[in-house]
Amino acid sequence: MELRSVGKTYGRGGGAVAALRDLSLAFERGTFTAVMGPSGAGKSTFLHCAAGLERPSTGTVRLGGTDLAALDEAQLTMLRRERVGFVFQAYNLLGSLTVAENIALPLMLAGRAVEPGRLAETARRVGLADRMRHRPAQLSGGQQQRVAIARALITRPEVIFADEPTGALDSRTGRQVLALLREIVDREGNTVVMVTHDPIAASSAQRVVFLADGALAEAMDAPTAERVAARMARLDGARFDGTRLDGEG
Repeated sequence: MELRSVGKTYGRGGGAVAALRDLSLAFERGTFTAVMGPSGAGKSTFLHCAAGLERPSTGTVRLGGTDLAALDEAQLTMLRRERVGFVFQAYNLLGSLTVAENIALPLMLAGRAVEPGRLAETARRVGLADRMRHRPAQLSGGQQQRVAIARALITRPEVIFADEPTGALDSRTGRQVLALLREIVDREGNTVVMVTHDPIAASSAQRVVFLADGALAEAMDAPTAERVAARMARLDGARFDGTRLDGEG
């Protein structure tokens, strides 16, 4: 998927706030990218525009050969159900449904048949084959997040957006969830875009994209937690002292 010169402004006139500014990014199939930046950098707005949850004010967002701006609301809803997966910090599982039903929910909402073999295989991929009849309250936090990941995978989406997927987990469980996300990229060829504030989480990705003031500040390949933390410290420092970010390495 690709964002070209995307801008997003909230409000009008003197009260207008630019959340994204001329942002261009591409995410190749089979890659794991983390998106980071200081508070107010535009991370959430980026995710909402990239995933078709909000329309940008300027620029284009393309998923495969589809220009999201050309779709009406009903078509956008279908695109999100069938071609995009979502994993959130809060899991967003339905407590009245079993693990199997929660995983199959996107297919059910789209009016598509739930193939038992496909459901079983998706559960196996995330290590939940023996938990299909359980309900969320019977699972640990890490297991619930695995259900959310399986739910994102069930439609075989072109891209999975993860918003702080380890934010509610302890460090050990968080590492397991990150390892699972990396595995579905490396072994299965899925595309994952993860918004996070955690340098350790970001170091699980193949690339980290840093945003500042709604614009691209830098992209880092083969990140380590130490390098990511150092870069974030520079961005935070620039944010508070007014240092220009343009041209920084």
